[in-house]
Amino acid sequence: MQPSSPSAGEPAPSSPAFIEVVVVRAGTHLFAIDVEAAIEIRGPETFDRPGSGTSPHLTVRGHALPVVDLRQAIGLTAFAHGCPAMLLMQAGAETLALAVDEVRDIESVPRSQMQPTNGTPFAFCSHRIVLSTLGEIPLIDHALLKIG
Repeated sequence: MQPSSPSAGEPAPSSPAFIEVVVVRAGTHLFAIDVEAAIEIRGPETFDRPGSGTSPHLTVRGHALPVVDLRQAIGLTAFAHGCPAMLLMQAGAETLALAVDEVRDIESVPRSQMQPTNGTPFAFCSHRIVLSTLGEIPLIDHALLKIG
């Protein structure tokens, strides 16, 4: 008997054979992020801009976190002063706020559905993942996200 993929919304089996990802949207583009990098999903946020010409940040529980605008990172119009959804995540040793249009679902998929990318236009995506309901989408490598 072959093991099956868990359905969306069900916890992943405790196995290194599966990966859980958070699916986010920027414009019309979908991306996956390893749930182990995710810290917190937040709703609409307004950015802090400490001074002219500086990158936006988000103050969360007294800590100023740098904002990475996923729309801007993929060549779309950047968010002006805030965004509809935010994913706080770990990027190496740093915590950052990823500004997105939507945080969708958490999906559990077999690691065999994760493959290296070939020619992706997004330098921060080193792999792609195949989701049963959404098809193939880029997997963001949180260590490759650039701040500022």
